[in-house]
Amino acid sequence: MKTREDLTLSGLVHDLNNVFQTLVDAADLISGDPRYVKLSAAILRSVERGKNIAIGIQAGNSAATPLEQILANAVAFVEDSMAAGRGPEISFACEVEPGIQLGGHWAWERVLINLFLNAMHAMPAGGTIQVRARRTAGQVEIVVRDEGSGIAPEVLDHLFLPHVSTGSSGLGLHIVETIVKQEGGCVRAANRSDAQGAEFTITLPSRVQAIPARAS
Repeated sequence: MKTREDLTLSGLVHDLNNVFQTLVDAADLISGDPRYVKLSAAILRSVERGKNIAIGIQAGNSAATPLEQILANAVAFVEDSMAAGRGPEISFACEVEPGIQLGGHWAWERVLINLFLNAMHAMPAGGTIQVRARRTAGQVEIVVRDEGSGIAPEVLDHLFLPHVSTGSSGLGLHIVETIVKQEGGCVRAANRSDAQGAEFTITLPSRVQAIPARAS
């Protein structure tokens, strides 16, 4: 019988670790088959990512993390999804100004992953996701662009409401907006003016900018 303590976050993290161990055992089992070596590695990386997220949530970790690292983790998630046979072939073109750091890195990984999954859904034949991040006017600006068909005008103004986007649950972009707003920022969606596709622009106040990069 579960006690009150078992139902706290610590208890839930314990239960998640049991789930992770089952996935690790399954990955080890299929790793002996050459056909599934890449899939096994993708599963193990996803388990490690899940463990880190659970630890971060449990610890309430808000330590500043370089945006390059957050972005690399989110890109790795998409690449592992492709290794597991999910979605089209996607490449990334990233341009990140050095020295930008954000607190609560697990939440920002979630933001980027949801934007990337939305872009993948918009590009069923594959394509390139462009990511640009820079400091501008005392703020941090992060732009994510895809090469899809763009956003229908009648949907654009309501895109961040639950169940409006065209993803599997329709909650991905709502989650993005919720996290960005919690950090005092804003997110805007638009159709690209320079090419076909959509772009999402996140603007964050200077208080979530980390310290400029140290001189080497």
